[in-house]
Amino acid sequence: MGPRSIITIDGPAGAGKSTVGRRLAQSLGYLYLDSGALYRAVAWQASRLGVNLDDPEAVARFLAGFCPEIKADSAGFRLFMDGREVTGELRADEVGGQASRVAKIHAVRLWVNAQLRRLADRRGVVAEGRDQGTVVFPDAGCKFYLDASEETRAARRLLELERLGQDVALAAIRADLAARDSQDKSRAEAPLTVPPGAWVIDTTNLGIDEVVKQCLARIEMAATNGT
Repeated sequence: MGPRSIITIDGPAGAGKSTVGRRLAQSLGYLYLDSGALYRAVAWQASRLGVNLDDPEAVARFLAGFCPEIKADSAGFRLFMDGREVTGELRADEVGGQASRVAKIHAVRLWVNAQLRRLADRRGVVAEGRDQGTVVFPDAGCKFYLDASEETRAARRLLELERLGQDVALAAIRADLAARDSQDKSRAEAPLTVPPGAWVIDTTNLGIDEVVKQCLARIEMAATNGT
């Protein structure tokens, strides 16, 4: 597939990547790829099996036999293990922290990137995460970087967890986001950063409709200009 068929959305947790990514995929008829869900899946299953998440060799051995079923379309990104969907369970706040730990491991990053590139083969995709426009799809036809204030991101995360039936204090969420931001931006491999050529959007005071509108306008502009 050509790079014009790939759209990347990077940014920290709570900036709106998932919602915007799904909306763009639906509007364009593209696949929606959630890289964070794959990191969460690795962390969730490895933790359940008693694997030390801070031991790169142990995690690499676990990955050799890890084959979750992935279902991706324009409406969502779903993961199944042993025939059971676990997508919702992966959104737990604890799993997010574990995912940041395994994301520092080279073997995990290689595994996740390989899954994403396989899914993107010969299909238009909207891929969101923290290194989509820098590492996974550096030649993407259109790149976005979404950000928002920590206060706004924490409030959004709180609402998401409440919808999942999880009771977490706002202060704990803010502390977790700060820790994850620090890990993601300081890790040696593929740290969170604005991809070259990315369109940066601060979503703090913007509704989803406005963010999607800006993204679609930028995508149309890129297609028109051939850039």
